[in-house]
Amino acid sequence: MASVKTKNNEPESRFEIVLDGAIAFIDYKVGKGGGVYMVHTEVPKEFEGQGVGHKLVRESLEIIEENECKIVPLCPFVRSFLLDNRSDYEHLLAERAKL
Repeated sequence: MASVKTKNNEPESRFEIVLDGAIAFIDYKVGKGGGVYMVHTEVPKEFEGQGVGHKLVRESLEIIEENECKIVPLCPFVRSFLLDNRSDYEHLLAERAKL
């Protein structure tokens, strides 16, 4: 899994990792001001508990940061990750975003 990278699938509006034909993903919407609303995270059952979700969130946030965007974390999994890693990613929160 270490060599598998998260990709931004813009046509589908989601960040995703493809693992043995299965897809873990975070659905997102882009707001009028360019903010990325992270809506829903899903990891296939066979990969739960293996750190796939955390890797997906972390690498998605890196992609967002590289594109100089801000986030609004609506997904509970993403919010939980951000609370646990607040000091590393708080600068990415949109002004209106709450944790």
